[in-house]
Amino acid sequence: MSDAISQIQASYDAIEDRILLKIKTHNQRVYSAWITRRYLRLLIPALQGQHPQTGETLFPPQQTLANQTETAEDDLDLNDFDTLYEEPESPEYPLGEEPVLLTRIAFKEMDSDHPQLNLDPEEGPGIGLPFQPDVLGILLKIFGQALHSANWQLDLEPILQLPRESRLQ
Repeated sequence: MSDAISQIQASYDAIEDRILLKIKTHNQRVYSAWITRRYLRLLIPALQGQHPQTGETLFPPQQTLANQTETAEDDLDLNDFDTLYEEPESPEYPLGEEPVLLTRIAFKEMDSDHPQLNLDPEEGPGIGLPFQPDVLGILLKIFGQALHSANWQLDLEPILQLPRESRLQ
């Protein structure tokens, strides 16, 4: 996903027993994906800069997310979690109109100035996000809110409540 993000939403769907992630870009593209319990359990450590299975830090100390100063999404309001998600008037759906089921997490260009976190389905294209502190902090916040609604009791709530500086070092 190379477009600038304008809104991100994660909401729990009780019928599906999944979290629906919606990302809207400034050029009216909408990416929709289902997040399962298993996937969220793997994703949260990745958003904190840890390998989802081994727990190892993904960056050497001099390259930690906390040391990166570049803002990946300048137009994304980092403190606005109250504005309701707004569907675009003429949306384009690069992944299709129905949400894809995410099953894989991939890291790309980790040694570059623009590391990327890919959230992928079993087959086909997925969602590529900048692996930057601002975007990761927003994702942690919205997944924390959705997880609270889901009541999945994954023992991730204390991790999601940590101050941002503690999570990303």
